[in-house]
This record gives sequence, structure tokens and C-alpha cells, in this order.
Amino acid sequence: MIDPVTPSILMSVQSGIEVFAVIAFALSGLAAGLRVGMDFVGICFVAGVSAFGGGTLRDVLLDRRPFFWVEQDHLLWLVIILCLLASIFVRRSHAELTEKWIQIPDAIGLGLFAAL
Repeated sequence: MIDPVTPSILMSVQSGIEVFAVIAFALSGLAAGLRVGMDFVGICFVAGVSAFGGGTLRDVLLDRRPFFWVEQDHLLWLVIILCLLASIFVRRSHAELTEKWIQIPDAIGLGLFAAL
């Protein structure tokens, strides 16, 4: 017999993986925007498209409304805060963003969403 707590644990794990995957894709887009010298609005836009683009396309193709990032607005705020912190940190530290800064988070996000 299945324990009634098990489905709630699985939903928590699934939500956690989804949050980490969105963060990974946002970092990938954020690094790409910072690398080409975008301002804060451009960085947030590229990070948002990277983080939410695939899920939004999925929701459009499956005719699901509202979109997942509208239902879970904490993901949107998380990406905005991440953009703010990263743009301040990278601009102050003058860090060199190589191609690996884009590829590694992208691969992590893809792996997490594939596992989901």
C-alpha cells in the first residue's frame, strides 16, 4: 500500500527540481546578456526568455492557461532578484564571462528538465 505522504514528497521534489532548472537557465541567459554588455533590462529580458521560454512554448502547444510562470509567480521574482544580484556582482568584480559560463548552467538546466 502506498503511503499518503509519498505523493506530497514527490511533488516537493518535483517543485525543487523545477526551481533549480529555472535558475540554471536564467543564469545561462544572464551570462549571455552580461557577456555582450546589456543593461539591467536587457539582462532580465534574456534571462527571462531563457528561463521561461521552453515552458511557455510547452504551455502554448498544450493549450494550458495560465502559463506556469504566472501560476508560480515566485519563479518570476526569483529570476528578477537573480538578475539584480548577478549584474551588481559581475560589474563590480569585472569578471570575465567565458563561453563556459553560458554552457554549464544551460547543460544543468537541460539535465534537470529532462529528469523531470
